Amino acid sequence: MGLKNDEYDVIIIGAGIGGLTCGCYLAKAGLKVLIVEQHHKAGGCCTSFKRKGFTFDATTHYLGGFRENGILRKIYDELELNKKVEIIRFDPTNVVIFPEHKIRIWNNLDKTVSELQENFKDEADNIKRFFKFICDSEFASLYVKLKNKNMSFENLLDSYFKDHRLKAIFGIFLANIGLPPSRASAFAVVVLFREFIFDGGYFPKGGAQAFSDAFVERFKEWGGEIILGEEVQKIVINGSGVRGVVIDGDKFISSKKVVSNGDATNTFIELVGKDHVPAVFECEINNLEVSPSAFIVYLGLNTNCSATLEHPCTWSYFFNETYNIENAFAGLNRKEKPYMEDTFFCFFPSSHDSLLAPNNNDIVTLMVPAIMTNNNFWSKNKNYLAEKLIKKAENLIPNLSNSVIVNETATPLTINKYTLNRAGGAGWASTPLQIYRNAMPSETFIKGFYLVGHWVTQGVGQGGISTVAYCGKNVASSIIKNLNIGNTYK
Repeated sequence: MGLKNDEYDVIIIGAGIGGLTCGCYLAKAGLKVLIVEQHHKAGGCCTSFKRKGFTFDATTHYLGGFRENGILRKIYDELELNKKVEIIRFDPTNVVIFPEHKIRIWNNLDKTVSELQENFKDEADNIKRFFKFICDSEFASLYVKLKNKNMSFENLLDSYFKDHRLKAIFGIFLANIGLPPSRASAFAVVVLFREFIFDGGYFPKGGAQAFSDAFVERFKEWGGEIILGEEVQKIVINGSGVRGVVIDGDKFISSKKVVSNGDATNTFIELVGKDHVPAVFECEINNLEVSPSAFIVYLGLNTNCSATLEHPCTWSYFFNETYNIENAFAGLNRKEKPYMEDTFFCFFPSSHDSLLAPNNNDIVTLMVPAIMTNNNFWSKNKNYLAEKLIKKAENLIPNLSNSVIVNETATPLTINKYTLNRAGGAGWASTPLQIYRNAMPSETFIKGFYLVGHWVTQGVGQGGISTVAYCGKNVASSIIKNLNIGNTYK
C-alpha cells in the first residue's frame, strides 16, 4: 500500500468534492491527512469516463455558486485551483421548453426577468418582486420567512403568482432535487435558485474529472496522501471516541479524527457498526427520506448536432403536453415505471468544450429523475427507456437516432455501485422537516468523528457541488480549531 505514515491527524473516507475540499484545507494547514476512496478515480458524482474518444461526465452537468465571492468561487480561489483547471460559462445556462413557452435562463438576471415578463405580461410585477425576494434578501430574512414556517415551494409560488403555467416553469427546476413543489422546502429551493439556477452554467474545461483531479493535485502538493480503489471496511471506535479505520481486510490505520464523505446510512450502520449506534438514531436514519436518483443516457454522435440549435446550452427541459408538475413528479412513485415519464433533460457539454468529443462530433446526454428498484426492472427496461428518450429528443435534434456511435446508460443501480450512495440518491430529500442542521449534523455523537458532503444537513437542503464544498471547508475549520492549530484561511 506504501503509506508514508502509521498514524494520521485525519483520515477522510471518500474522495467526493466534500472530502477533497476538506482534505485540501486540512493539508494546507499542515496536518497529516489520508483520503481513502473505493473507486479507482476521485470525484464521487463529479467524475468522467471515456468511450471511443468521447469524455462523458457521470452526473455533474455544471457548477453553481461561482460568481465573484460566490460559495464555490471562494474555495476555488483560496485553494488556487485556477492554476489547475479553467472554468468556462454557458449562456444561456438553461432552456425550459413547455407546450406554449420556451424560457431561457441567462447569465444576466435582468435579461431572464425581462424574458419571463414578456411571456407572462399579467404577472410582470409579481415576477419582479419574486426575483427581488430570491436574489436580494439576506439569508437571515429568508430563514425567518421560509424555513421557520416549514413552508413548501408550492406555498411560496402561490403567494406570488396566479398563472399555473408560470408556476410550472419555476417548479420544473425542482427536478434537480427530485421533489414536487408541494413537498420541497421553500427555503431549500430558494437557496438552490440563488446558488445553482441563477448563478449556474459554469463548467470545468476538460470535464468534471478535470475539476476533481485539480483538488487531488493540490491535496498532494500540500503533503496529503490518497488511496484509490480501496474500500474502508470499518471505523474503529474506542470507548466514545474514534481511533482510526481498517482497510484492505485487516490493515488498521490510526487517526486522531475520521471524516466520512460517504453515504451516512452505510457509514453508521456498516462502518461504525450497530454496537456503537444508539437504537433511536438507527431508527431515525433509516426513516429519513433519500432523494431520487437518475436514469442517464450518454450519446456520442458522428455529427455536430449542437451547431443546429438556436441556443446550445447545458440543460434543456422538455415537458410534454402538460403543465401539471405535481403529476409529473408523482410518476416516481410507480412500481412499474419508477421514473419521470413526461419530463426529460438534454445536456450539450461538447457544444462549449471541444476537448470532450472528436472533431466534428458531439455529445448529448439525456436524463430523467428515477428511483432504485430491483435489478430485474432496470436490466429489462433500460434499453427500452433509452430508445424512448432518444426518440423524444428527436423533437429537438432531428435524426438523432441515426447519428449515435456511442450509447451508454446509467441507472440508479449504476450510481449506487460507483458512489455507494443509498438507493443511488444524491443525499437526503429536501423536505421542510429534513433540512434542519440537527437532522444529520457534520459533528457526530462520536468524539472525533465527522460527516461531510451531501449527507450532511446544513440547513439549506441539496445545492450541488457548491454546498458540499462549503461543508468540506467548514468541517476542516472545525477540526483545525479542535486540534488547536492556527487557521491558515478565513
